Amino acid sequence: MRTLANIAIACIAITVSAVALPACAQRRPVQPESELLAERAEIKKRFNEGNRIWMEFLVKNVHERRATEPQASVDVLVVSGGGDWGAFGTGVLIGWSGLPAGPTALPKFQVVSGVSTGALIAPFAYLGTAKDLKAIDDLYRNPKSDWVKSRGPLFFLPDNASFAEVPGLEREVDKFIDMDFAKRIAKEFETGRIVVIQTTNMDDGSAQPFNWSFAAKQATEDGNIRRLQNILLASSGIPGAFPPREIDGSLYVDGAVTSNIIYGGAFKRNETFGATWKRMYAGESIPKIRYWVILNNYAAAQPVTVQPTWPSVISRALEVAVRASTTIALRHLYSMAEVNQLRGDGDIEVRWMAIPDSWKAPTEGIFQEATMRSLSDLGMKIGADPASWQTEAP
Repeated sequence: MRTLANIAIACIAITVSAVALPACAQRRPVQPESELLAERAEIKKRFNEGNRIWMEFLVKNVHERRATEPQASVDVLVVSGGGDWGAFGTGVLIGWSGLPAGPTALPKFQVVSGVSTGALIAPFAYLGTAKDLKAIDDLYRNPKSDWVKSRGPLFFLPDNASFAEVPGLEREVDKFIDMDFAKRIAKEFETGRIVVIQTTNMDDGSAQPFNWSFAAKQATEDGNIRRLQNILLASSGIPGAFPPREIDGSLYVDGAVTSNIIYGGAFKRNETFGATWKRMYAGESIPKIRYWVILNNYAAAQPVTVQPTWPSVISRALEVAVRASTTIALRHLYSMAEVNQLRGDGDIEVRWMAIPDSWKAPTEGIFQEATMRSLSDLGMKIGADPASWQTEAP
């Protein structure tokens, strides 16, 4: 998330306006806490059941794949949030795709996960063709002025769903995520590959990862892709700045609110890939899992001189919080890999990369073409160099 300063000011303004202005009419029926708690229990139950089903689905298909590829690894791509700096990630994929066959060449990912801007990138990385990777990179290299549009001088009124509208972003999603695109995703899903999109359920106050590849299959069967599109728009919907999305009766926003990367950290021990493999195929060696993590930002917040004013302090605090939580999540992934090996649940390798501290934005502001093209070019250069991958926890 790169618009944190604006979000911070937005949050304060929302609080002030909520106090200064009369309450607005409710747009959604208010449920009693007892109902919400019951729904939370049901959501958790479905989530746990979904973890089991999809992990068994994944393991079964990897097992079938091993019949023809005995040494095949399970490759997982994790794409973080980062707003317009997602241009770095699209460039990395382009540069990476040009490497010759070998252990660090761009693999065909078994699982792809995306959060926020990473959610927009993930489906294209999942399909993985040269045409798809170029399409998403071209999108980031050519930002349009109406991707984000202010609601006007009364943007702060509490009856508004957000400070800004995203007509251009909605148009781009409508353009790319059509029924043909959904069918292609669904076809890959049938081979046992999964793409996961992280959102945040505001009603429940929890992280909500969607199996977007399964949602694509449902969309093709129902003949309706709106839910599929809304999941992407929800994940990239910065709270307060961009409109939230109602999906299946709940209100959803940016997945980075609850986790800037999603990598399976919520799985219980008996739900992990290794434990599931041992349960289903006892005695057979467990395939190696390789995580490839692309952080669409600096690995750590850059040092600056912060002025003793509330906008400066709050915006800086939010920026540091997101960077710190991402670092903690990445460290947890490394710890999870080590524990997994100690338990005898298979080997996990983790590689990651981020925008180098030496890079500086050539232009101030968000969704600036010069900045996004610079990041895409940087990503291509770094992605083409296998030595760019970090192998130790930050």
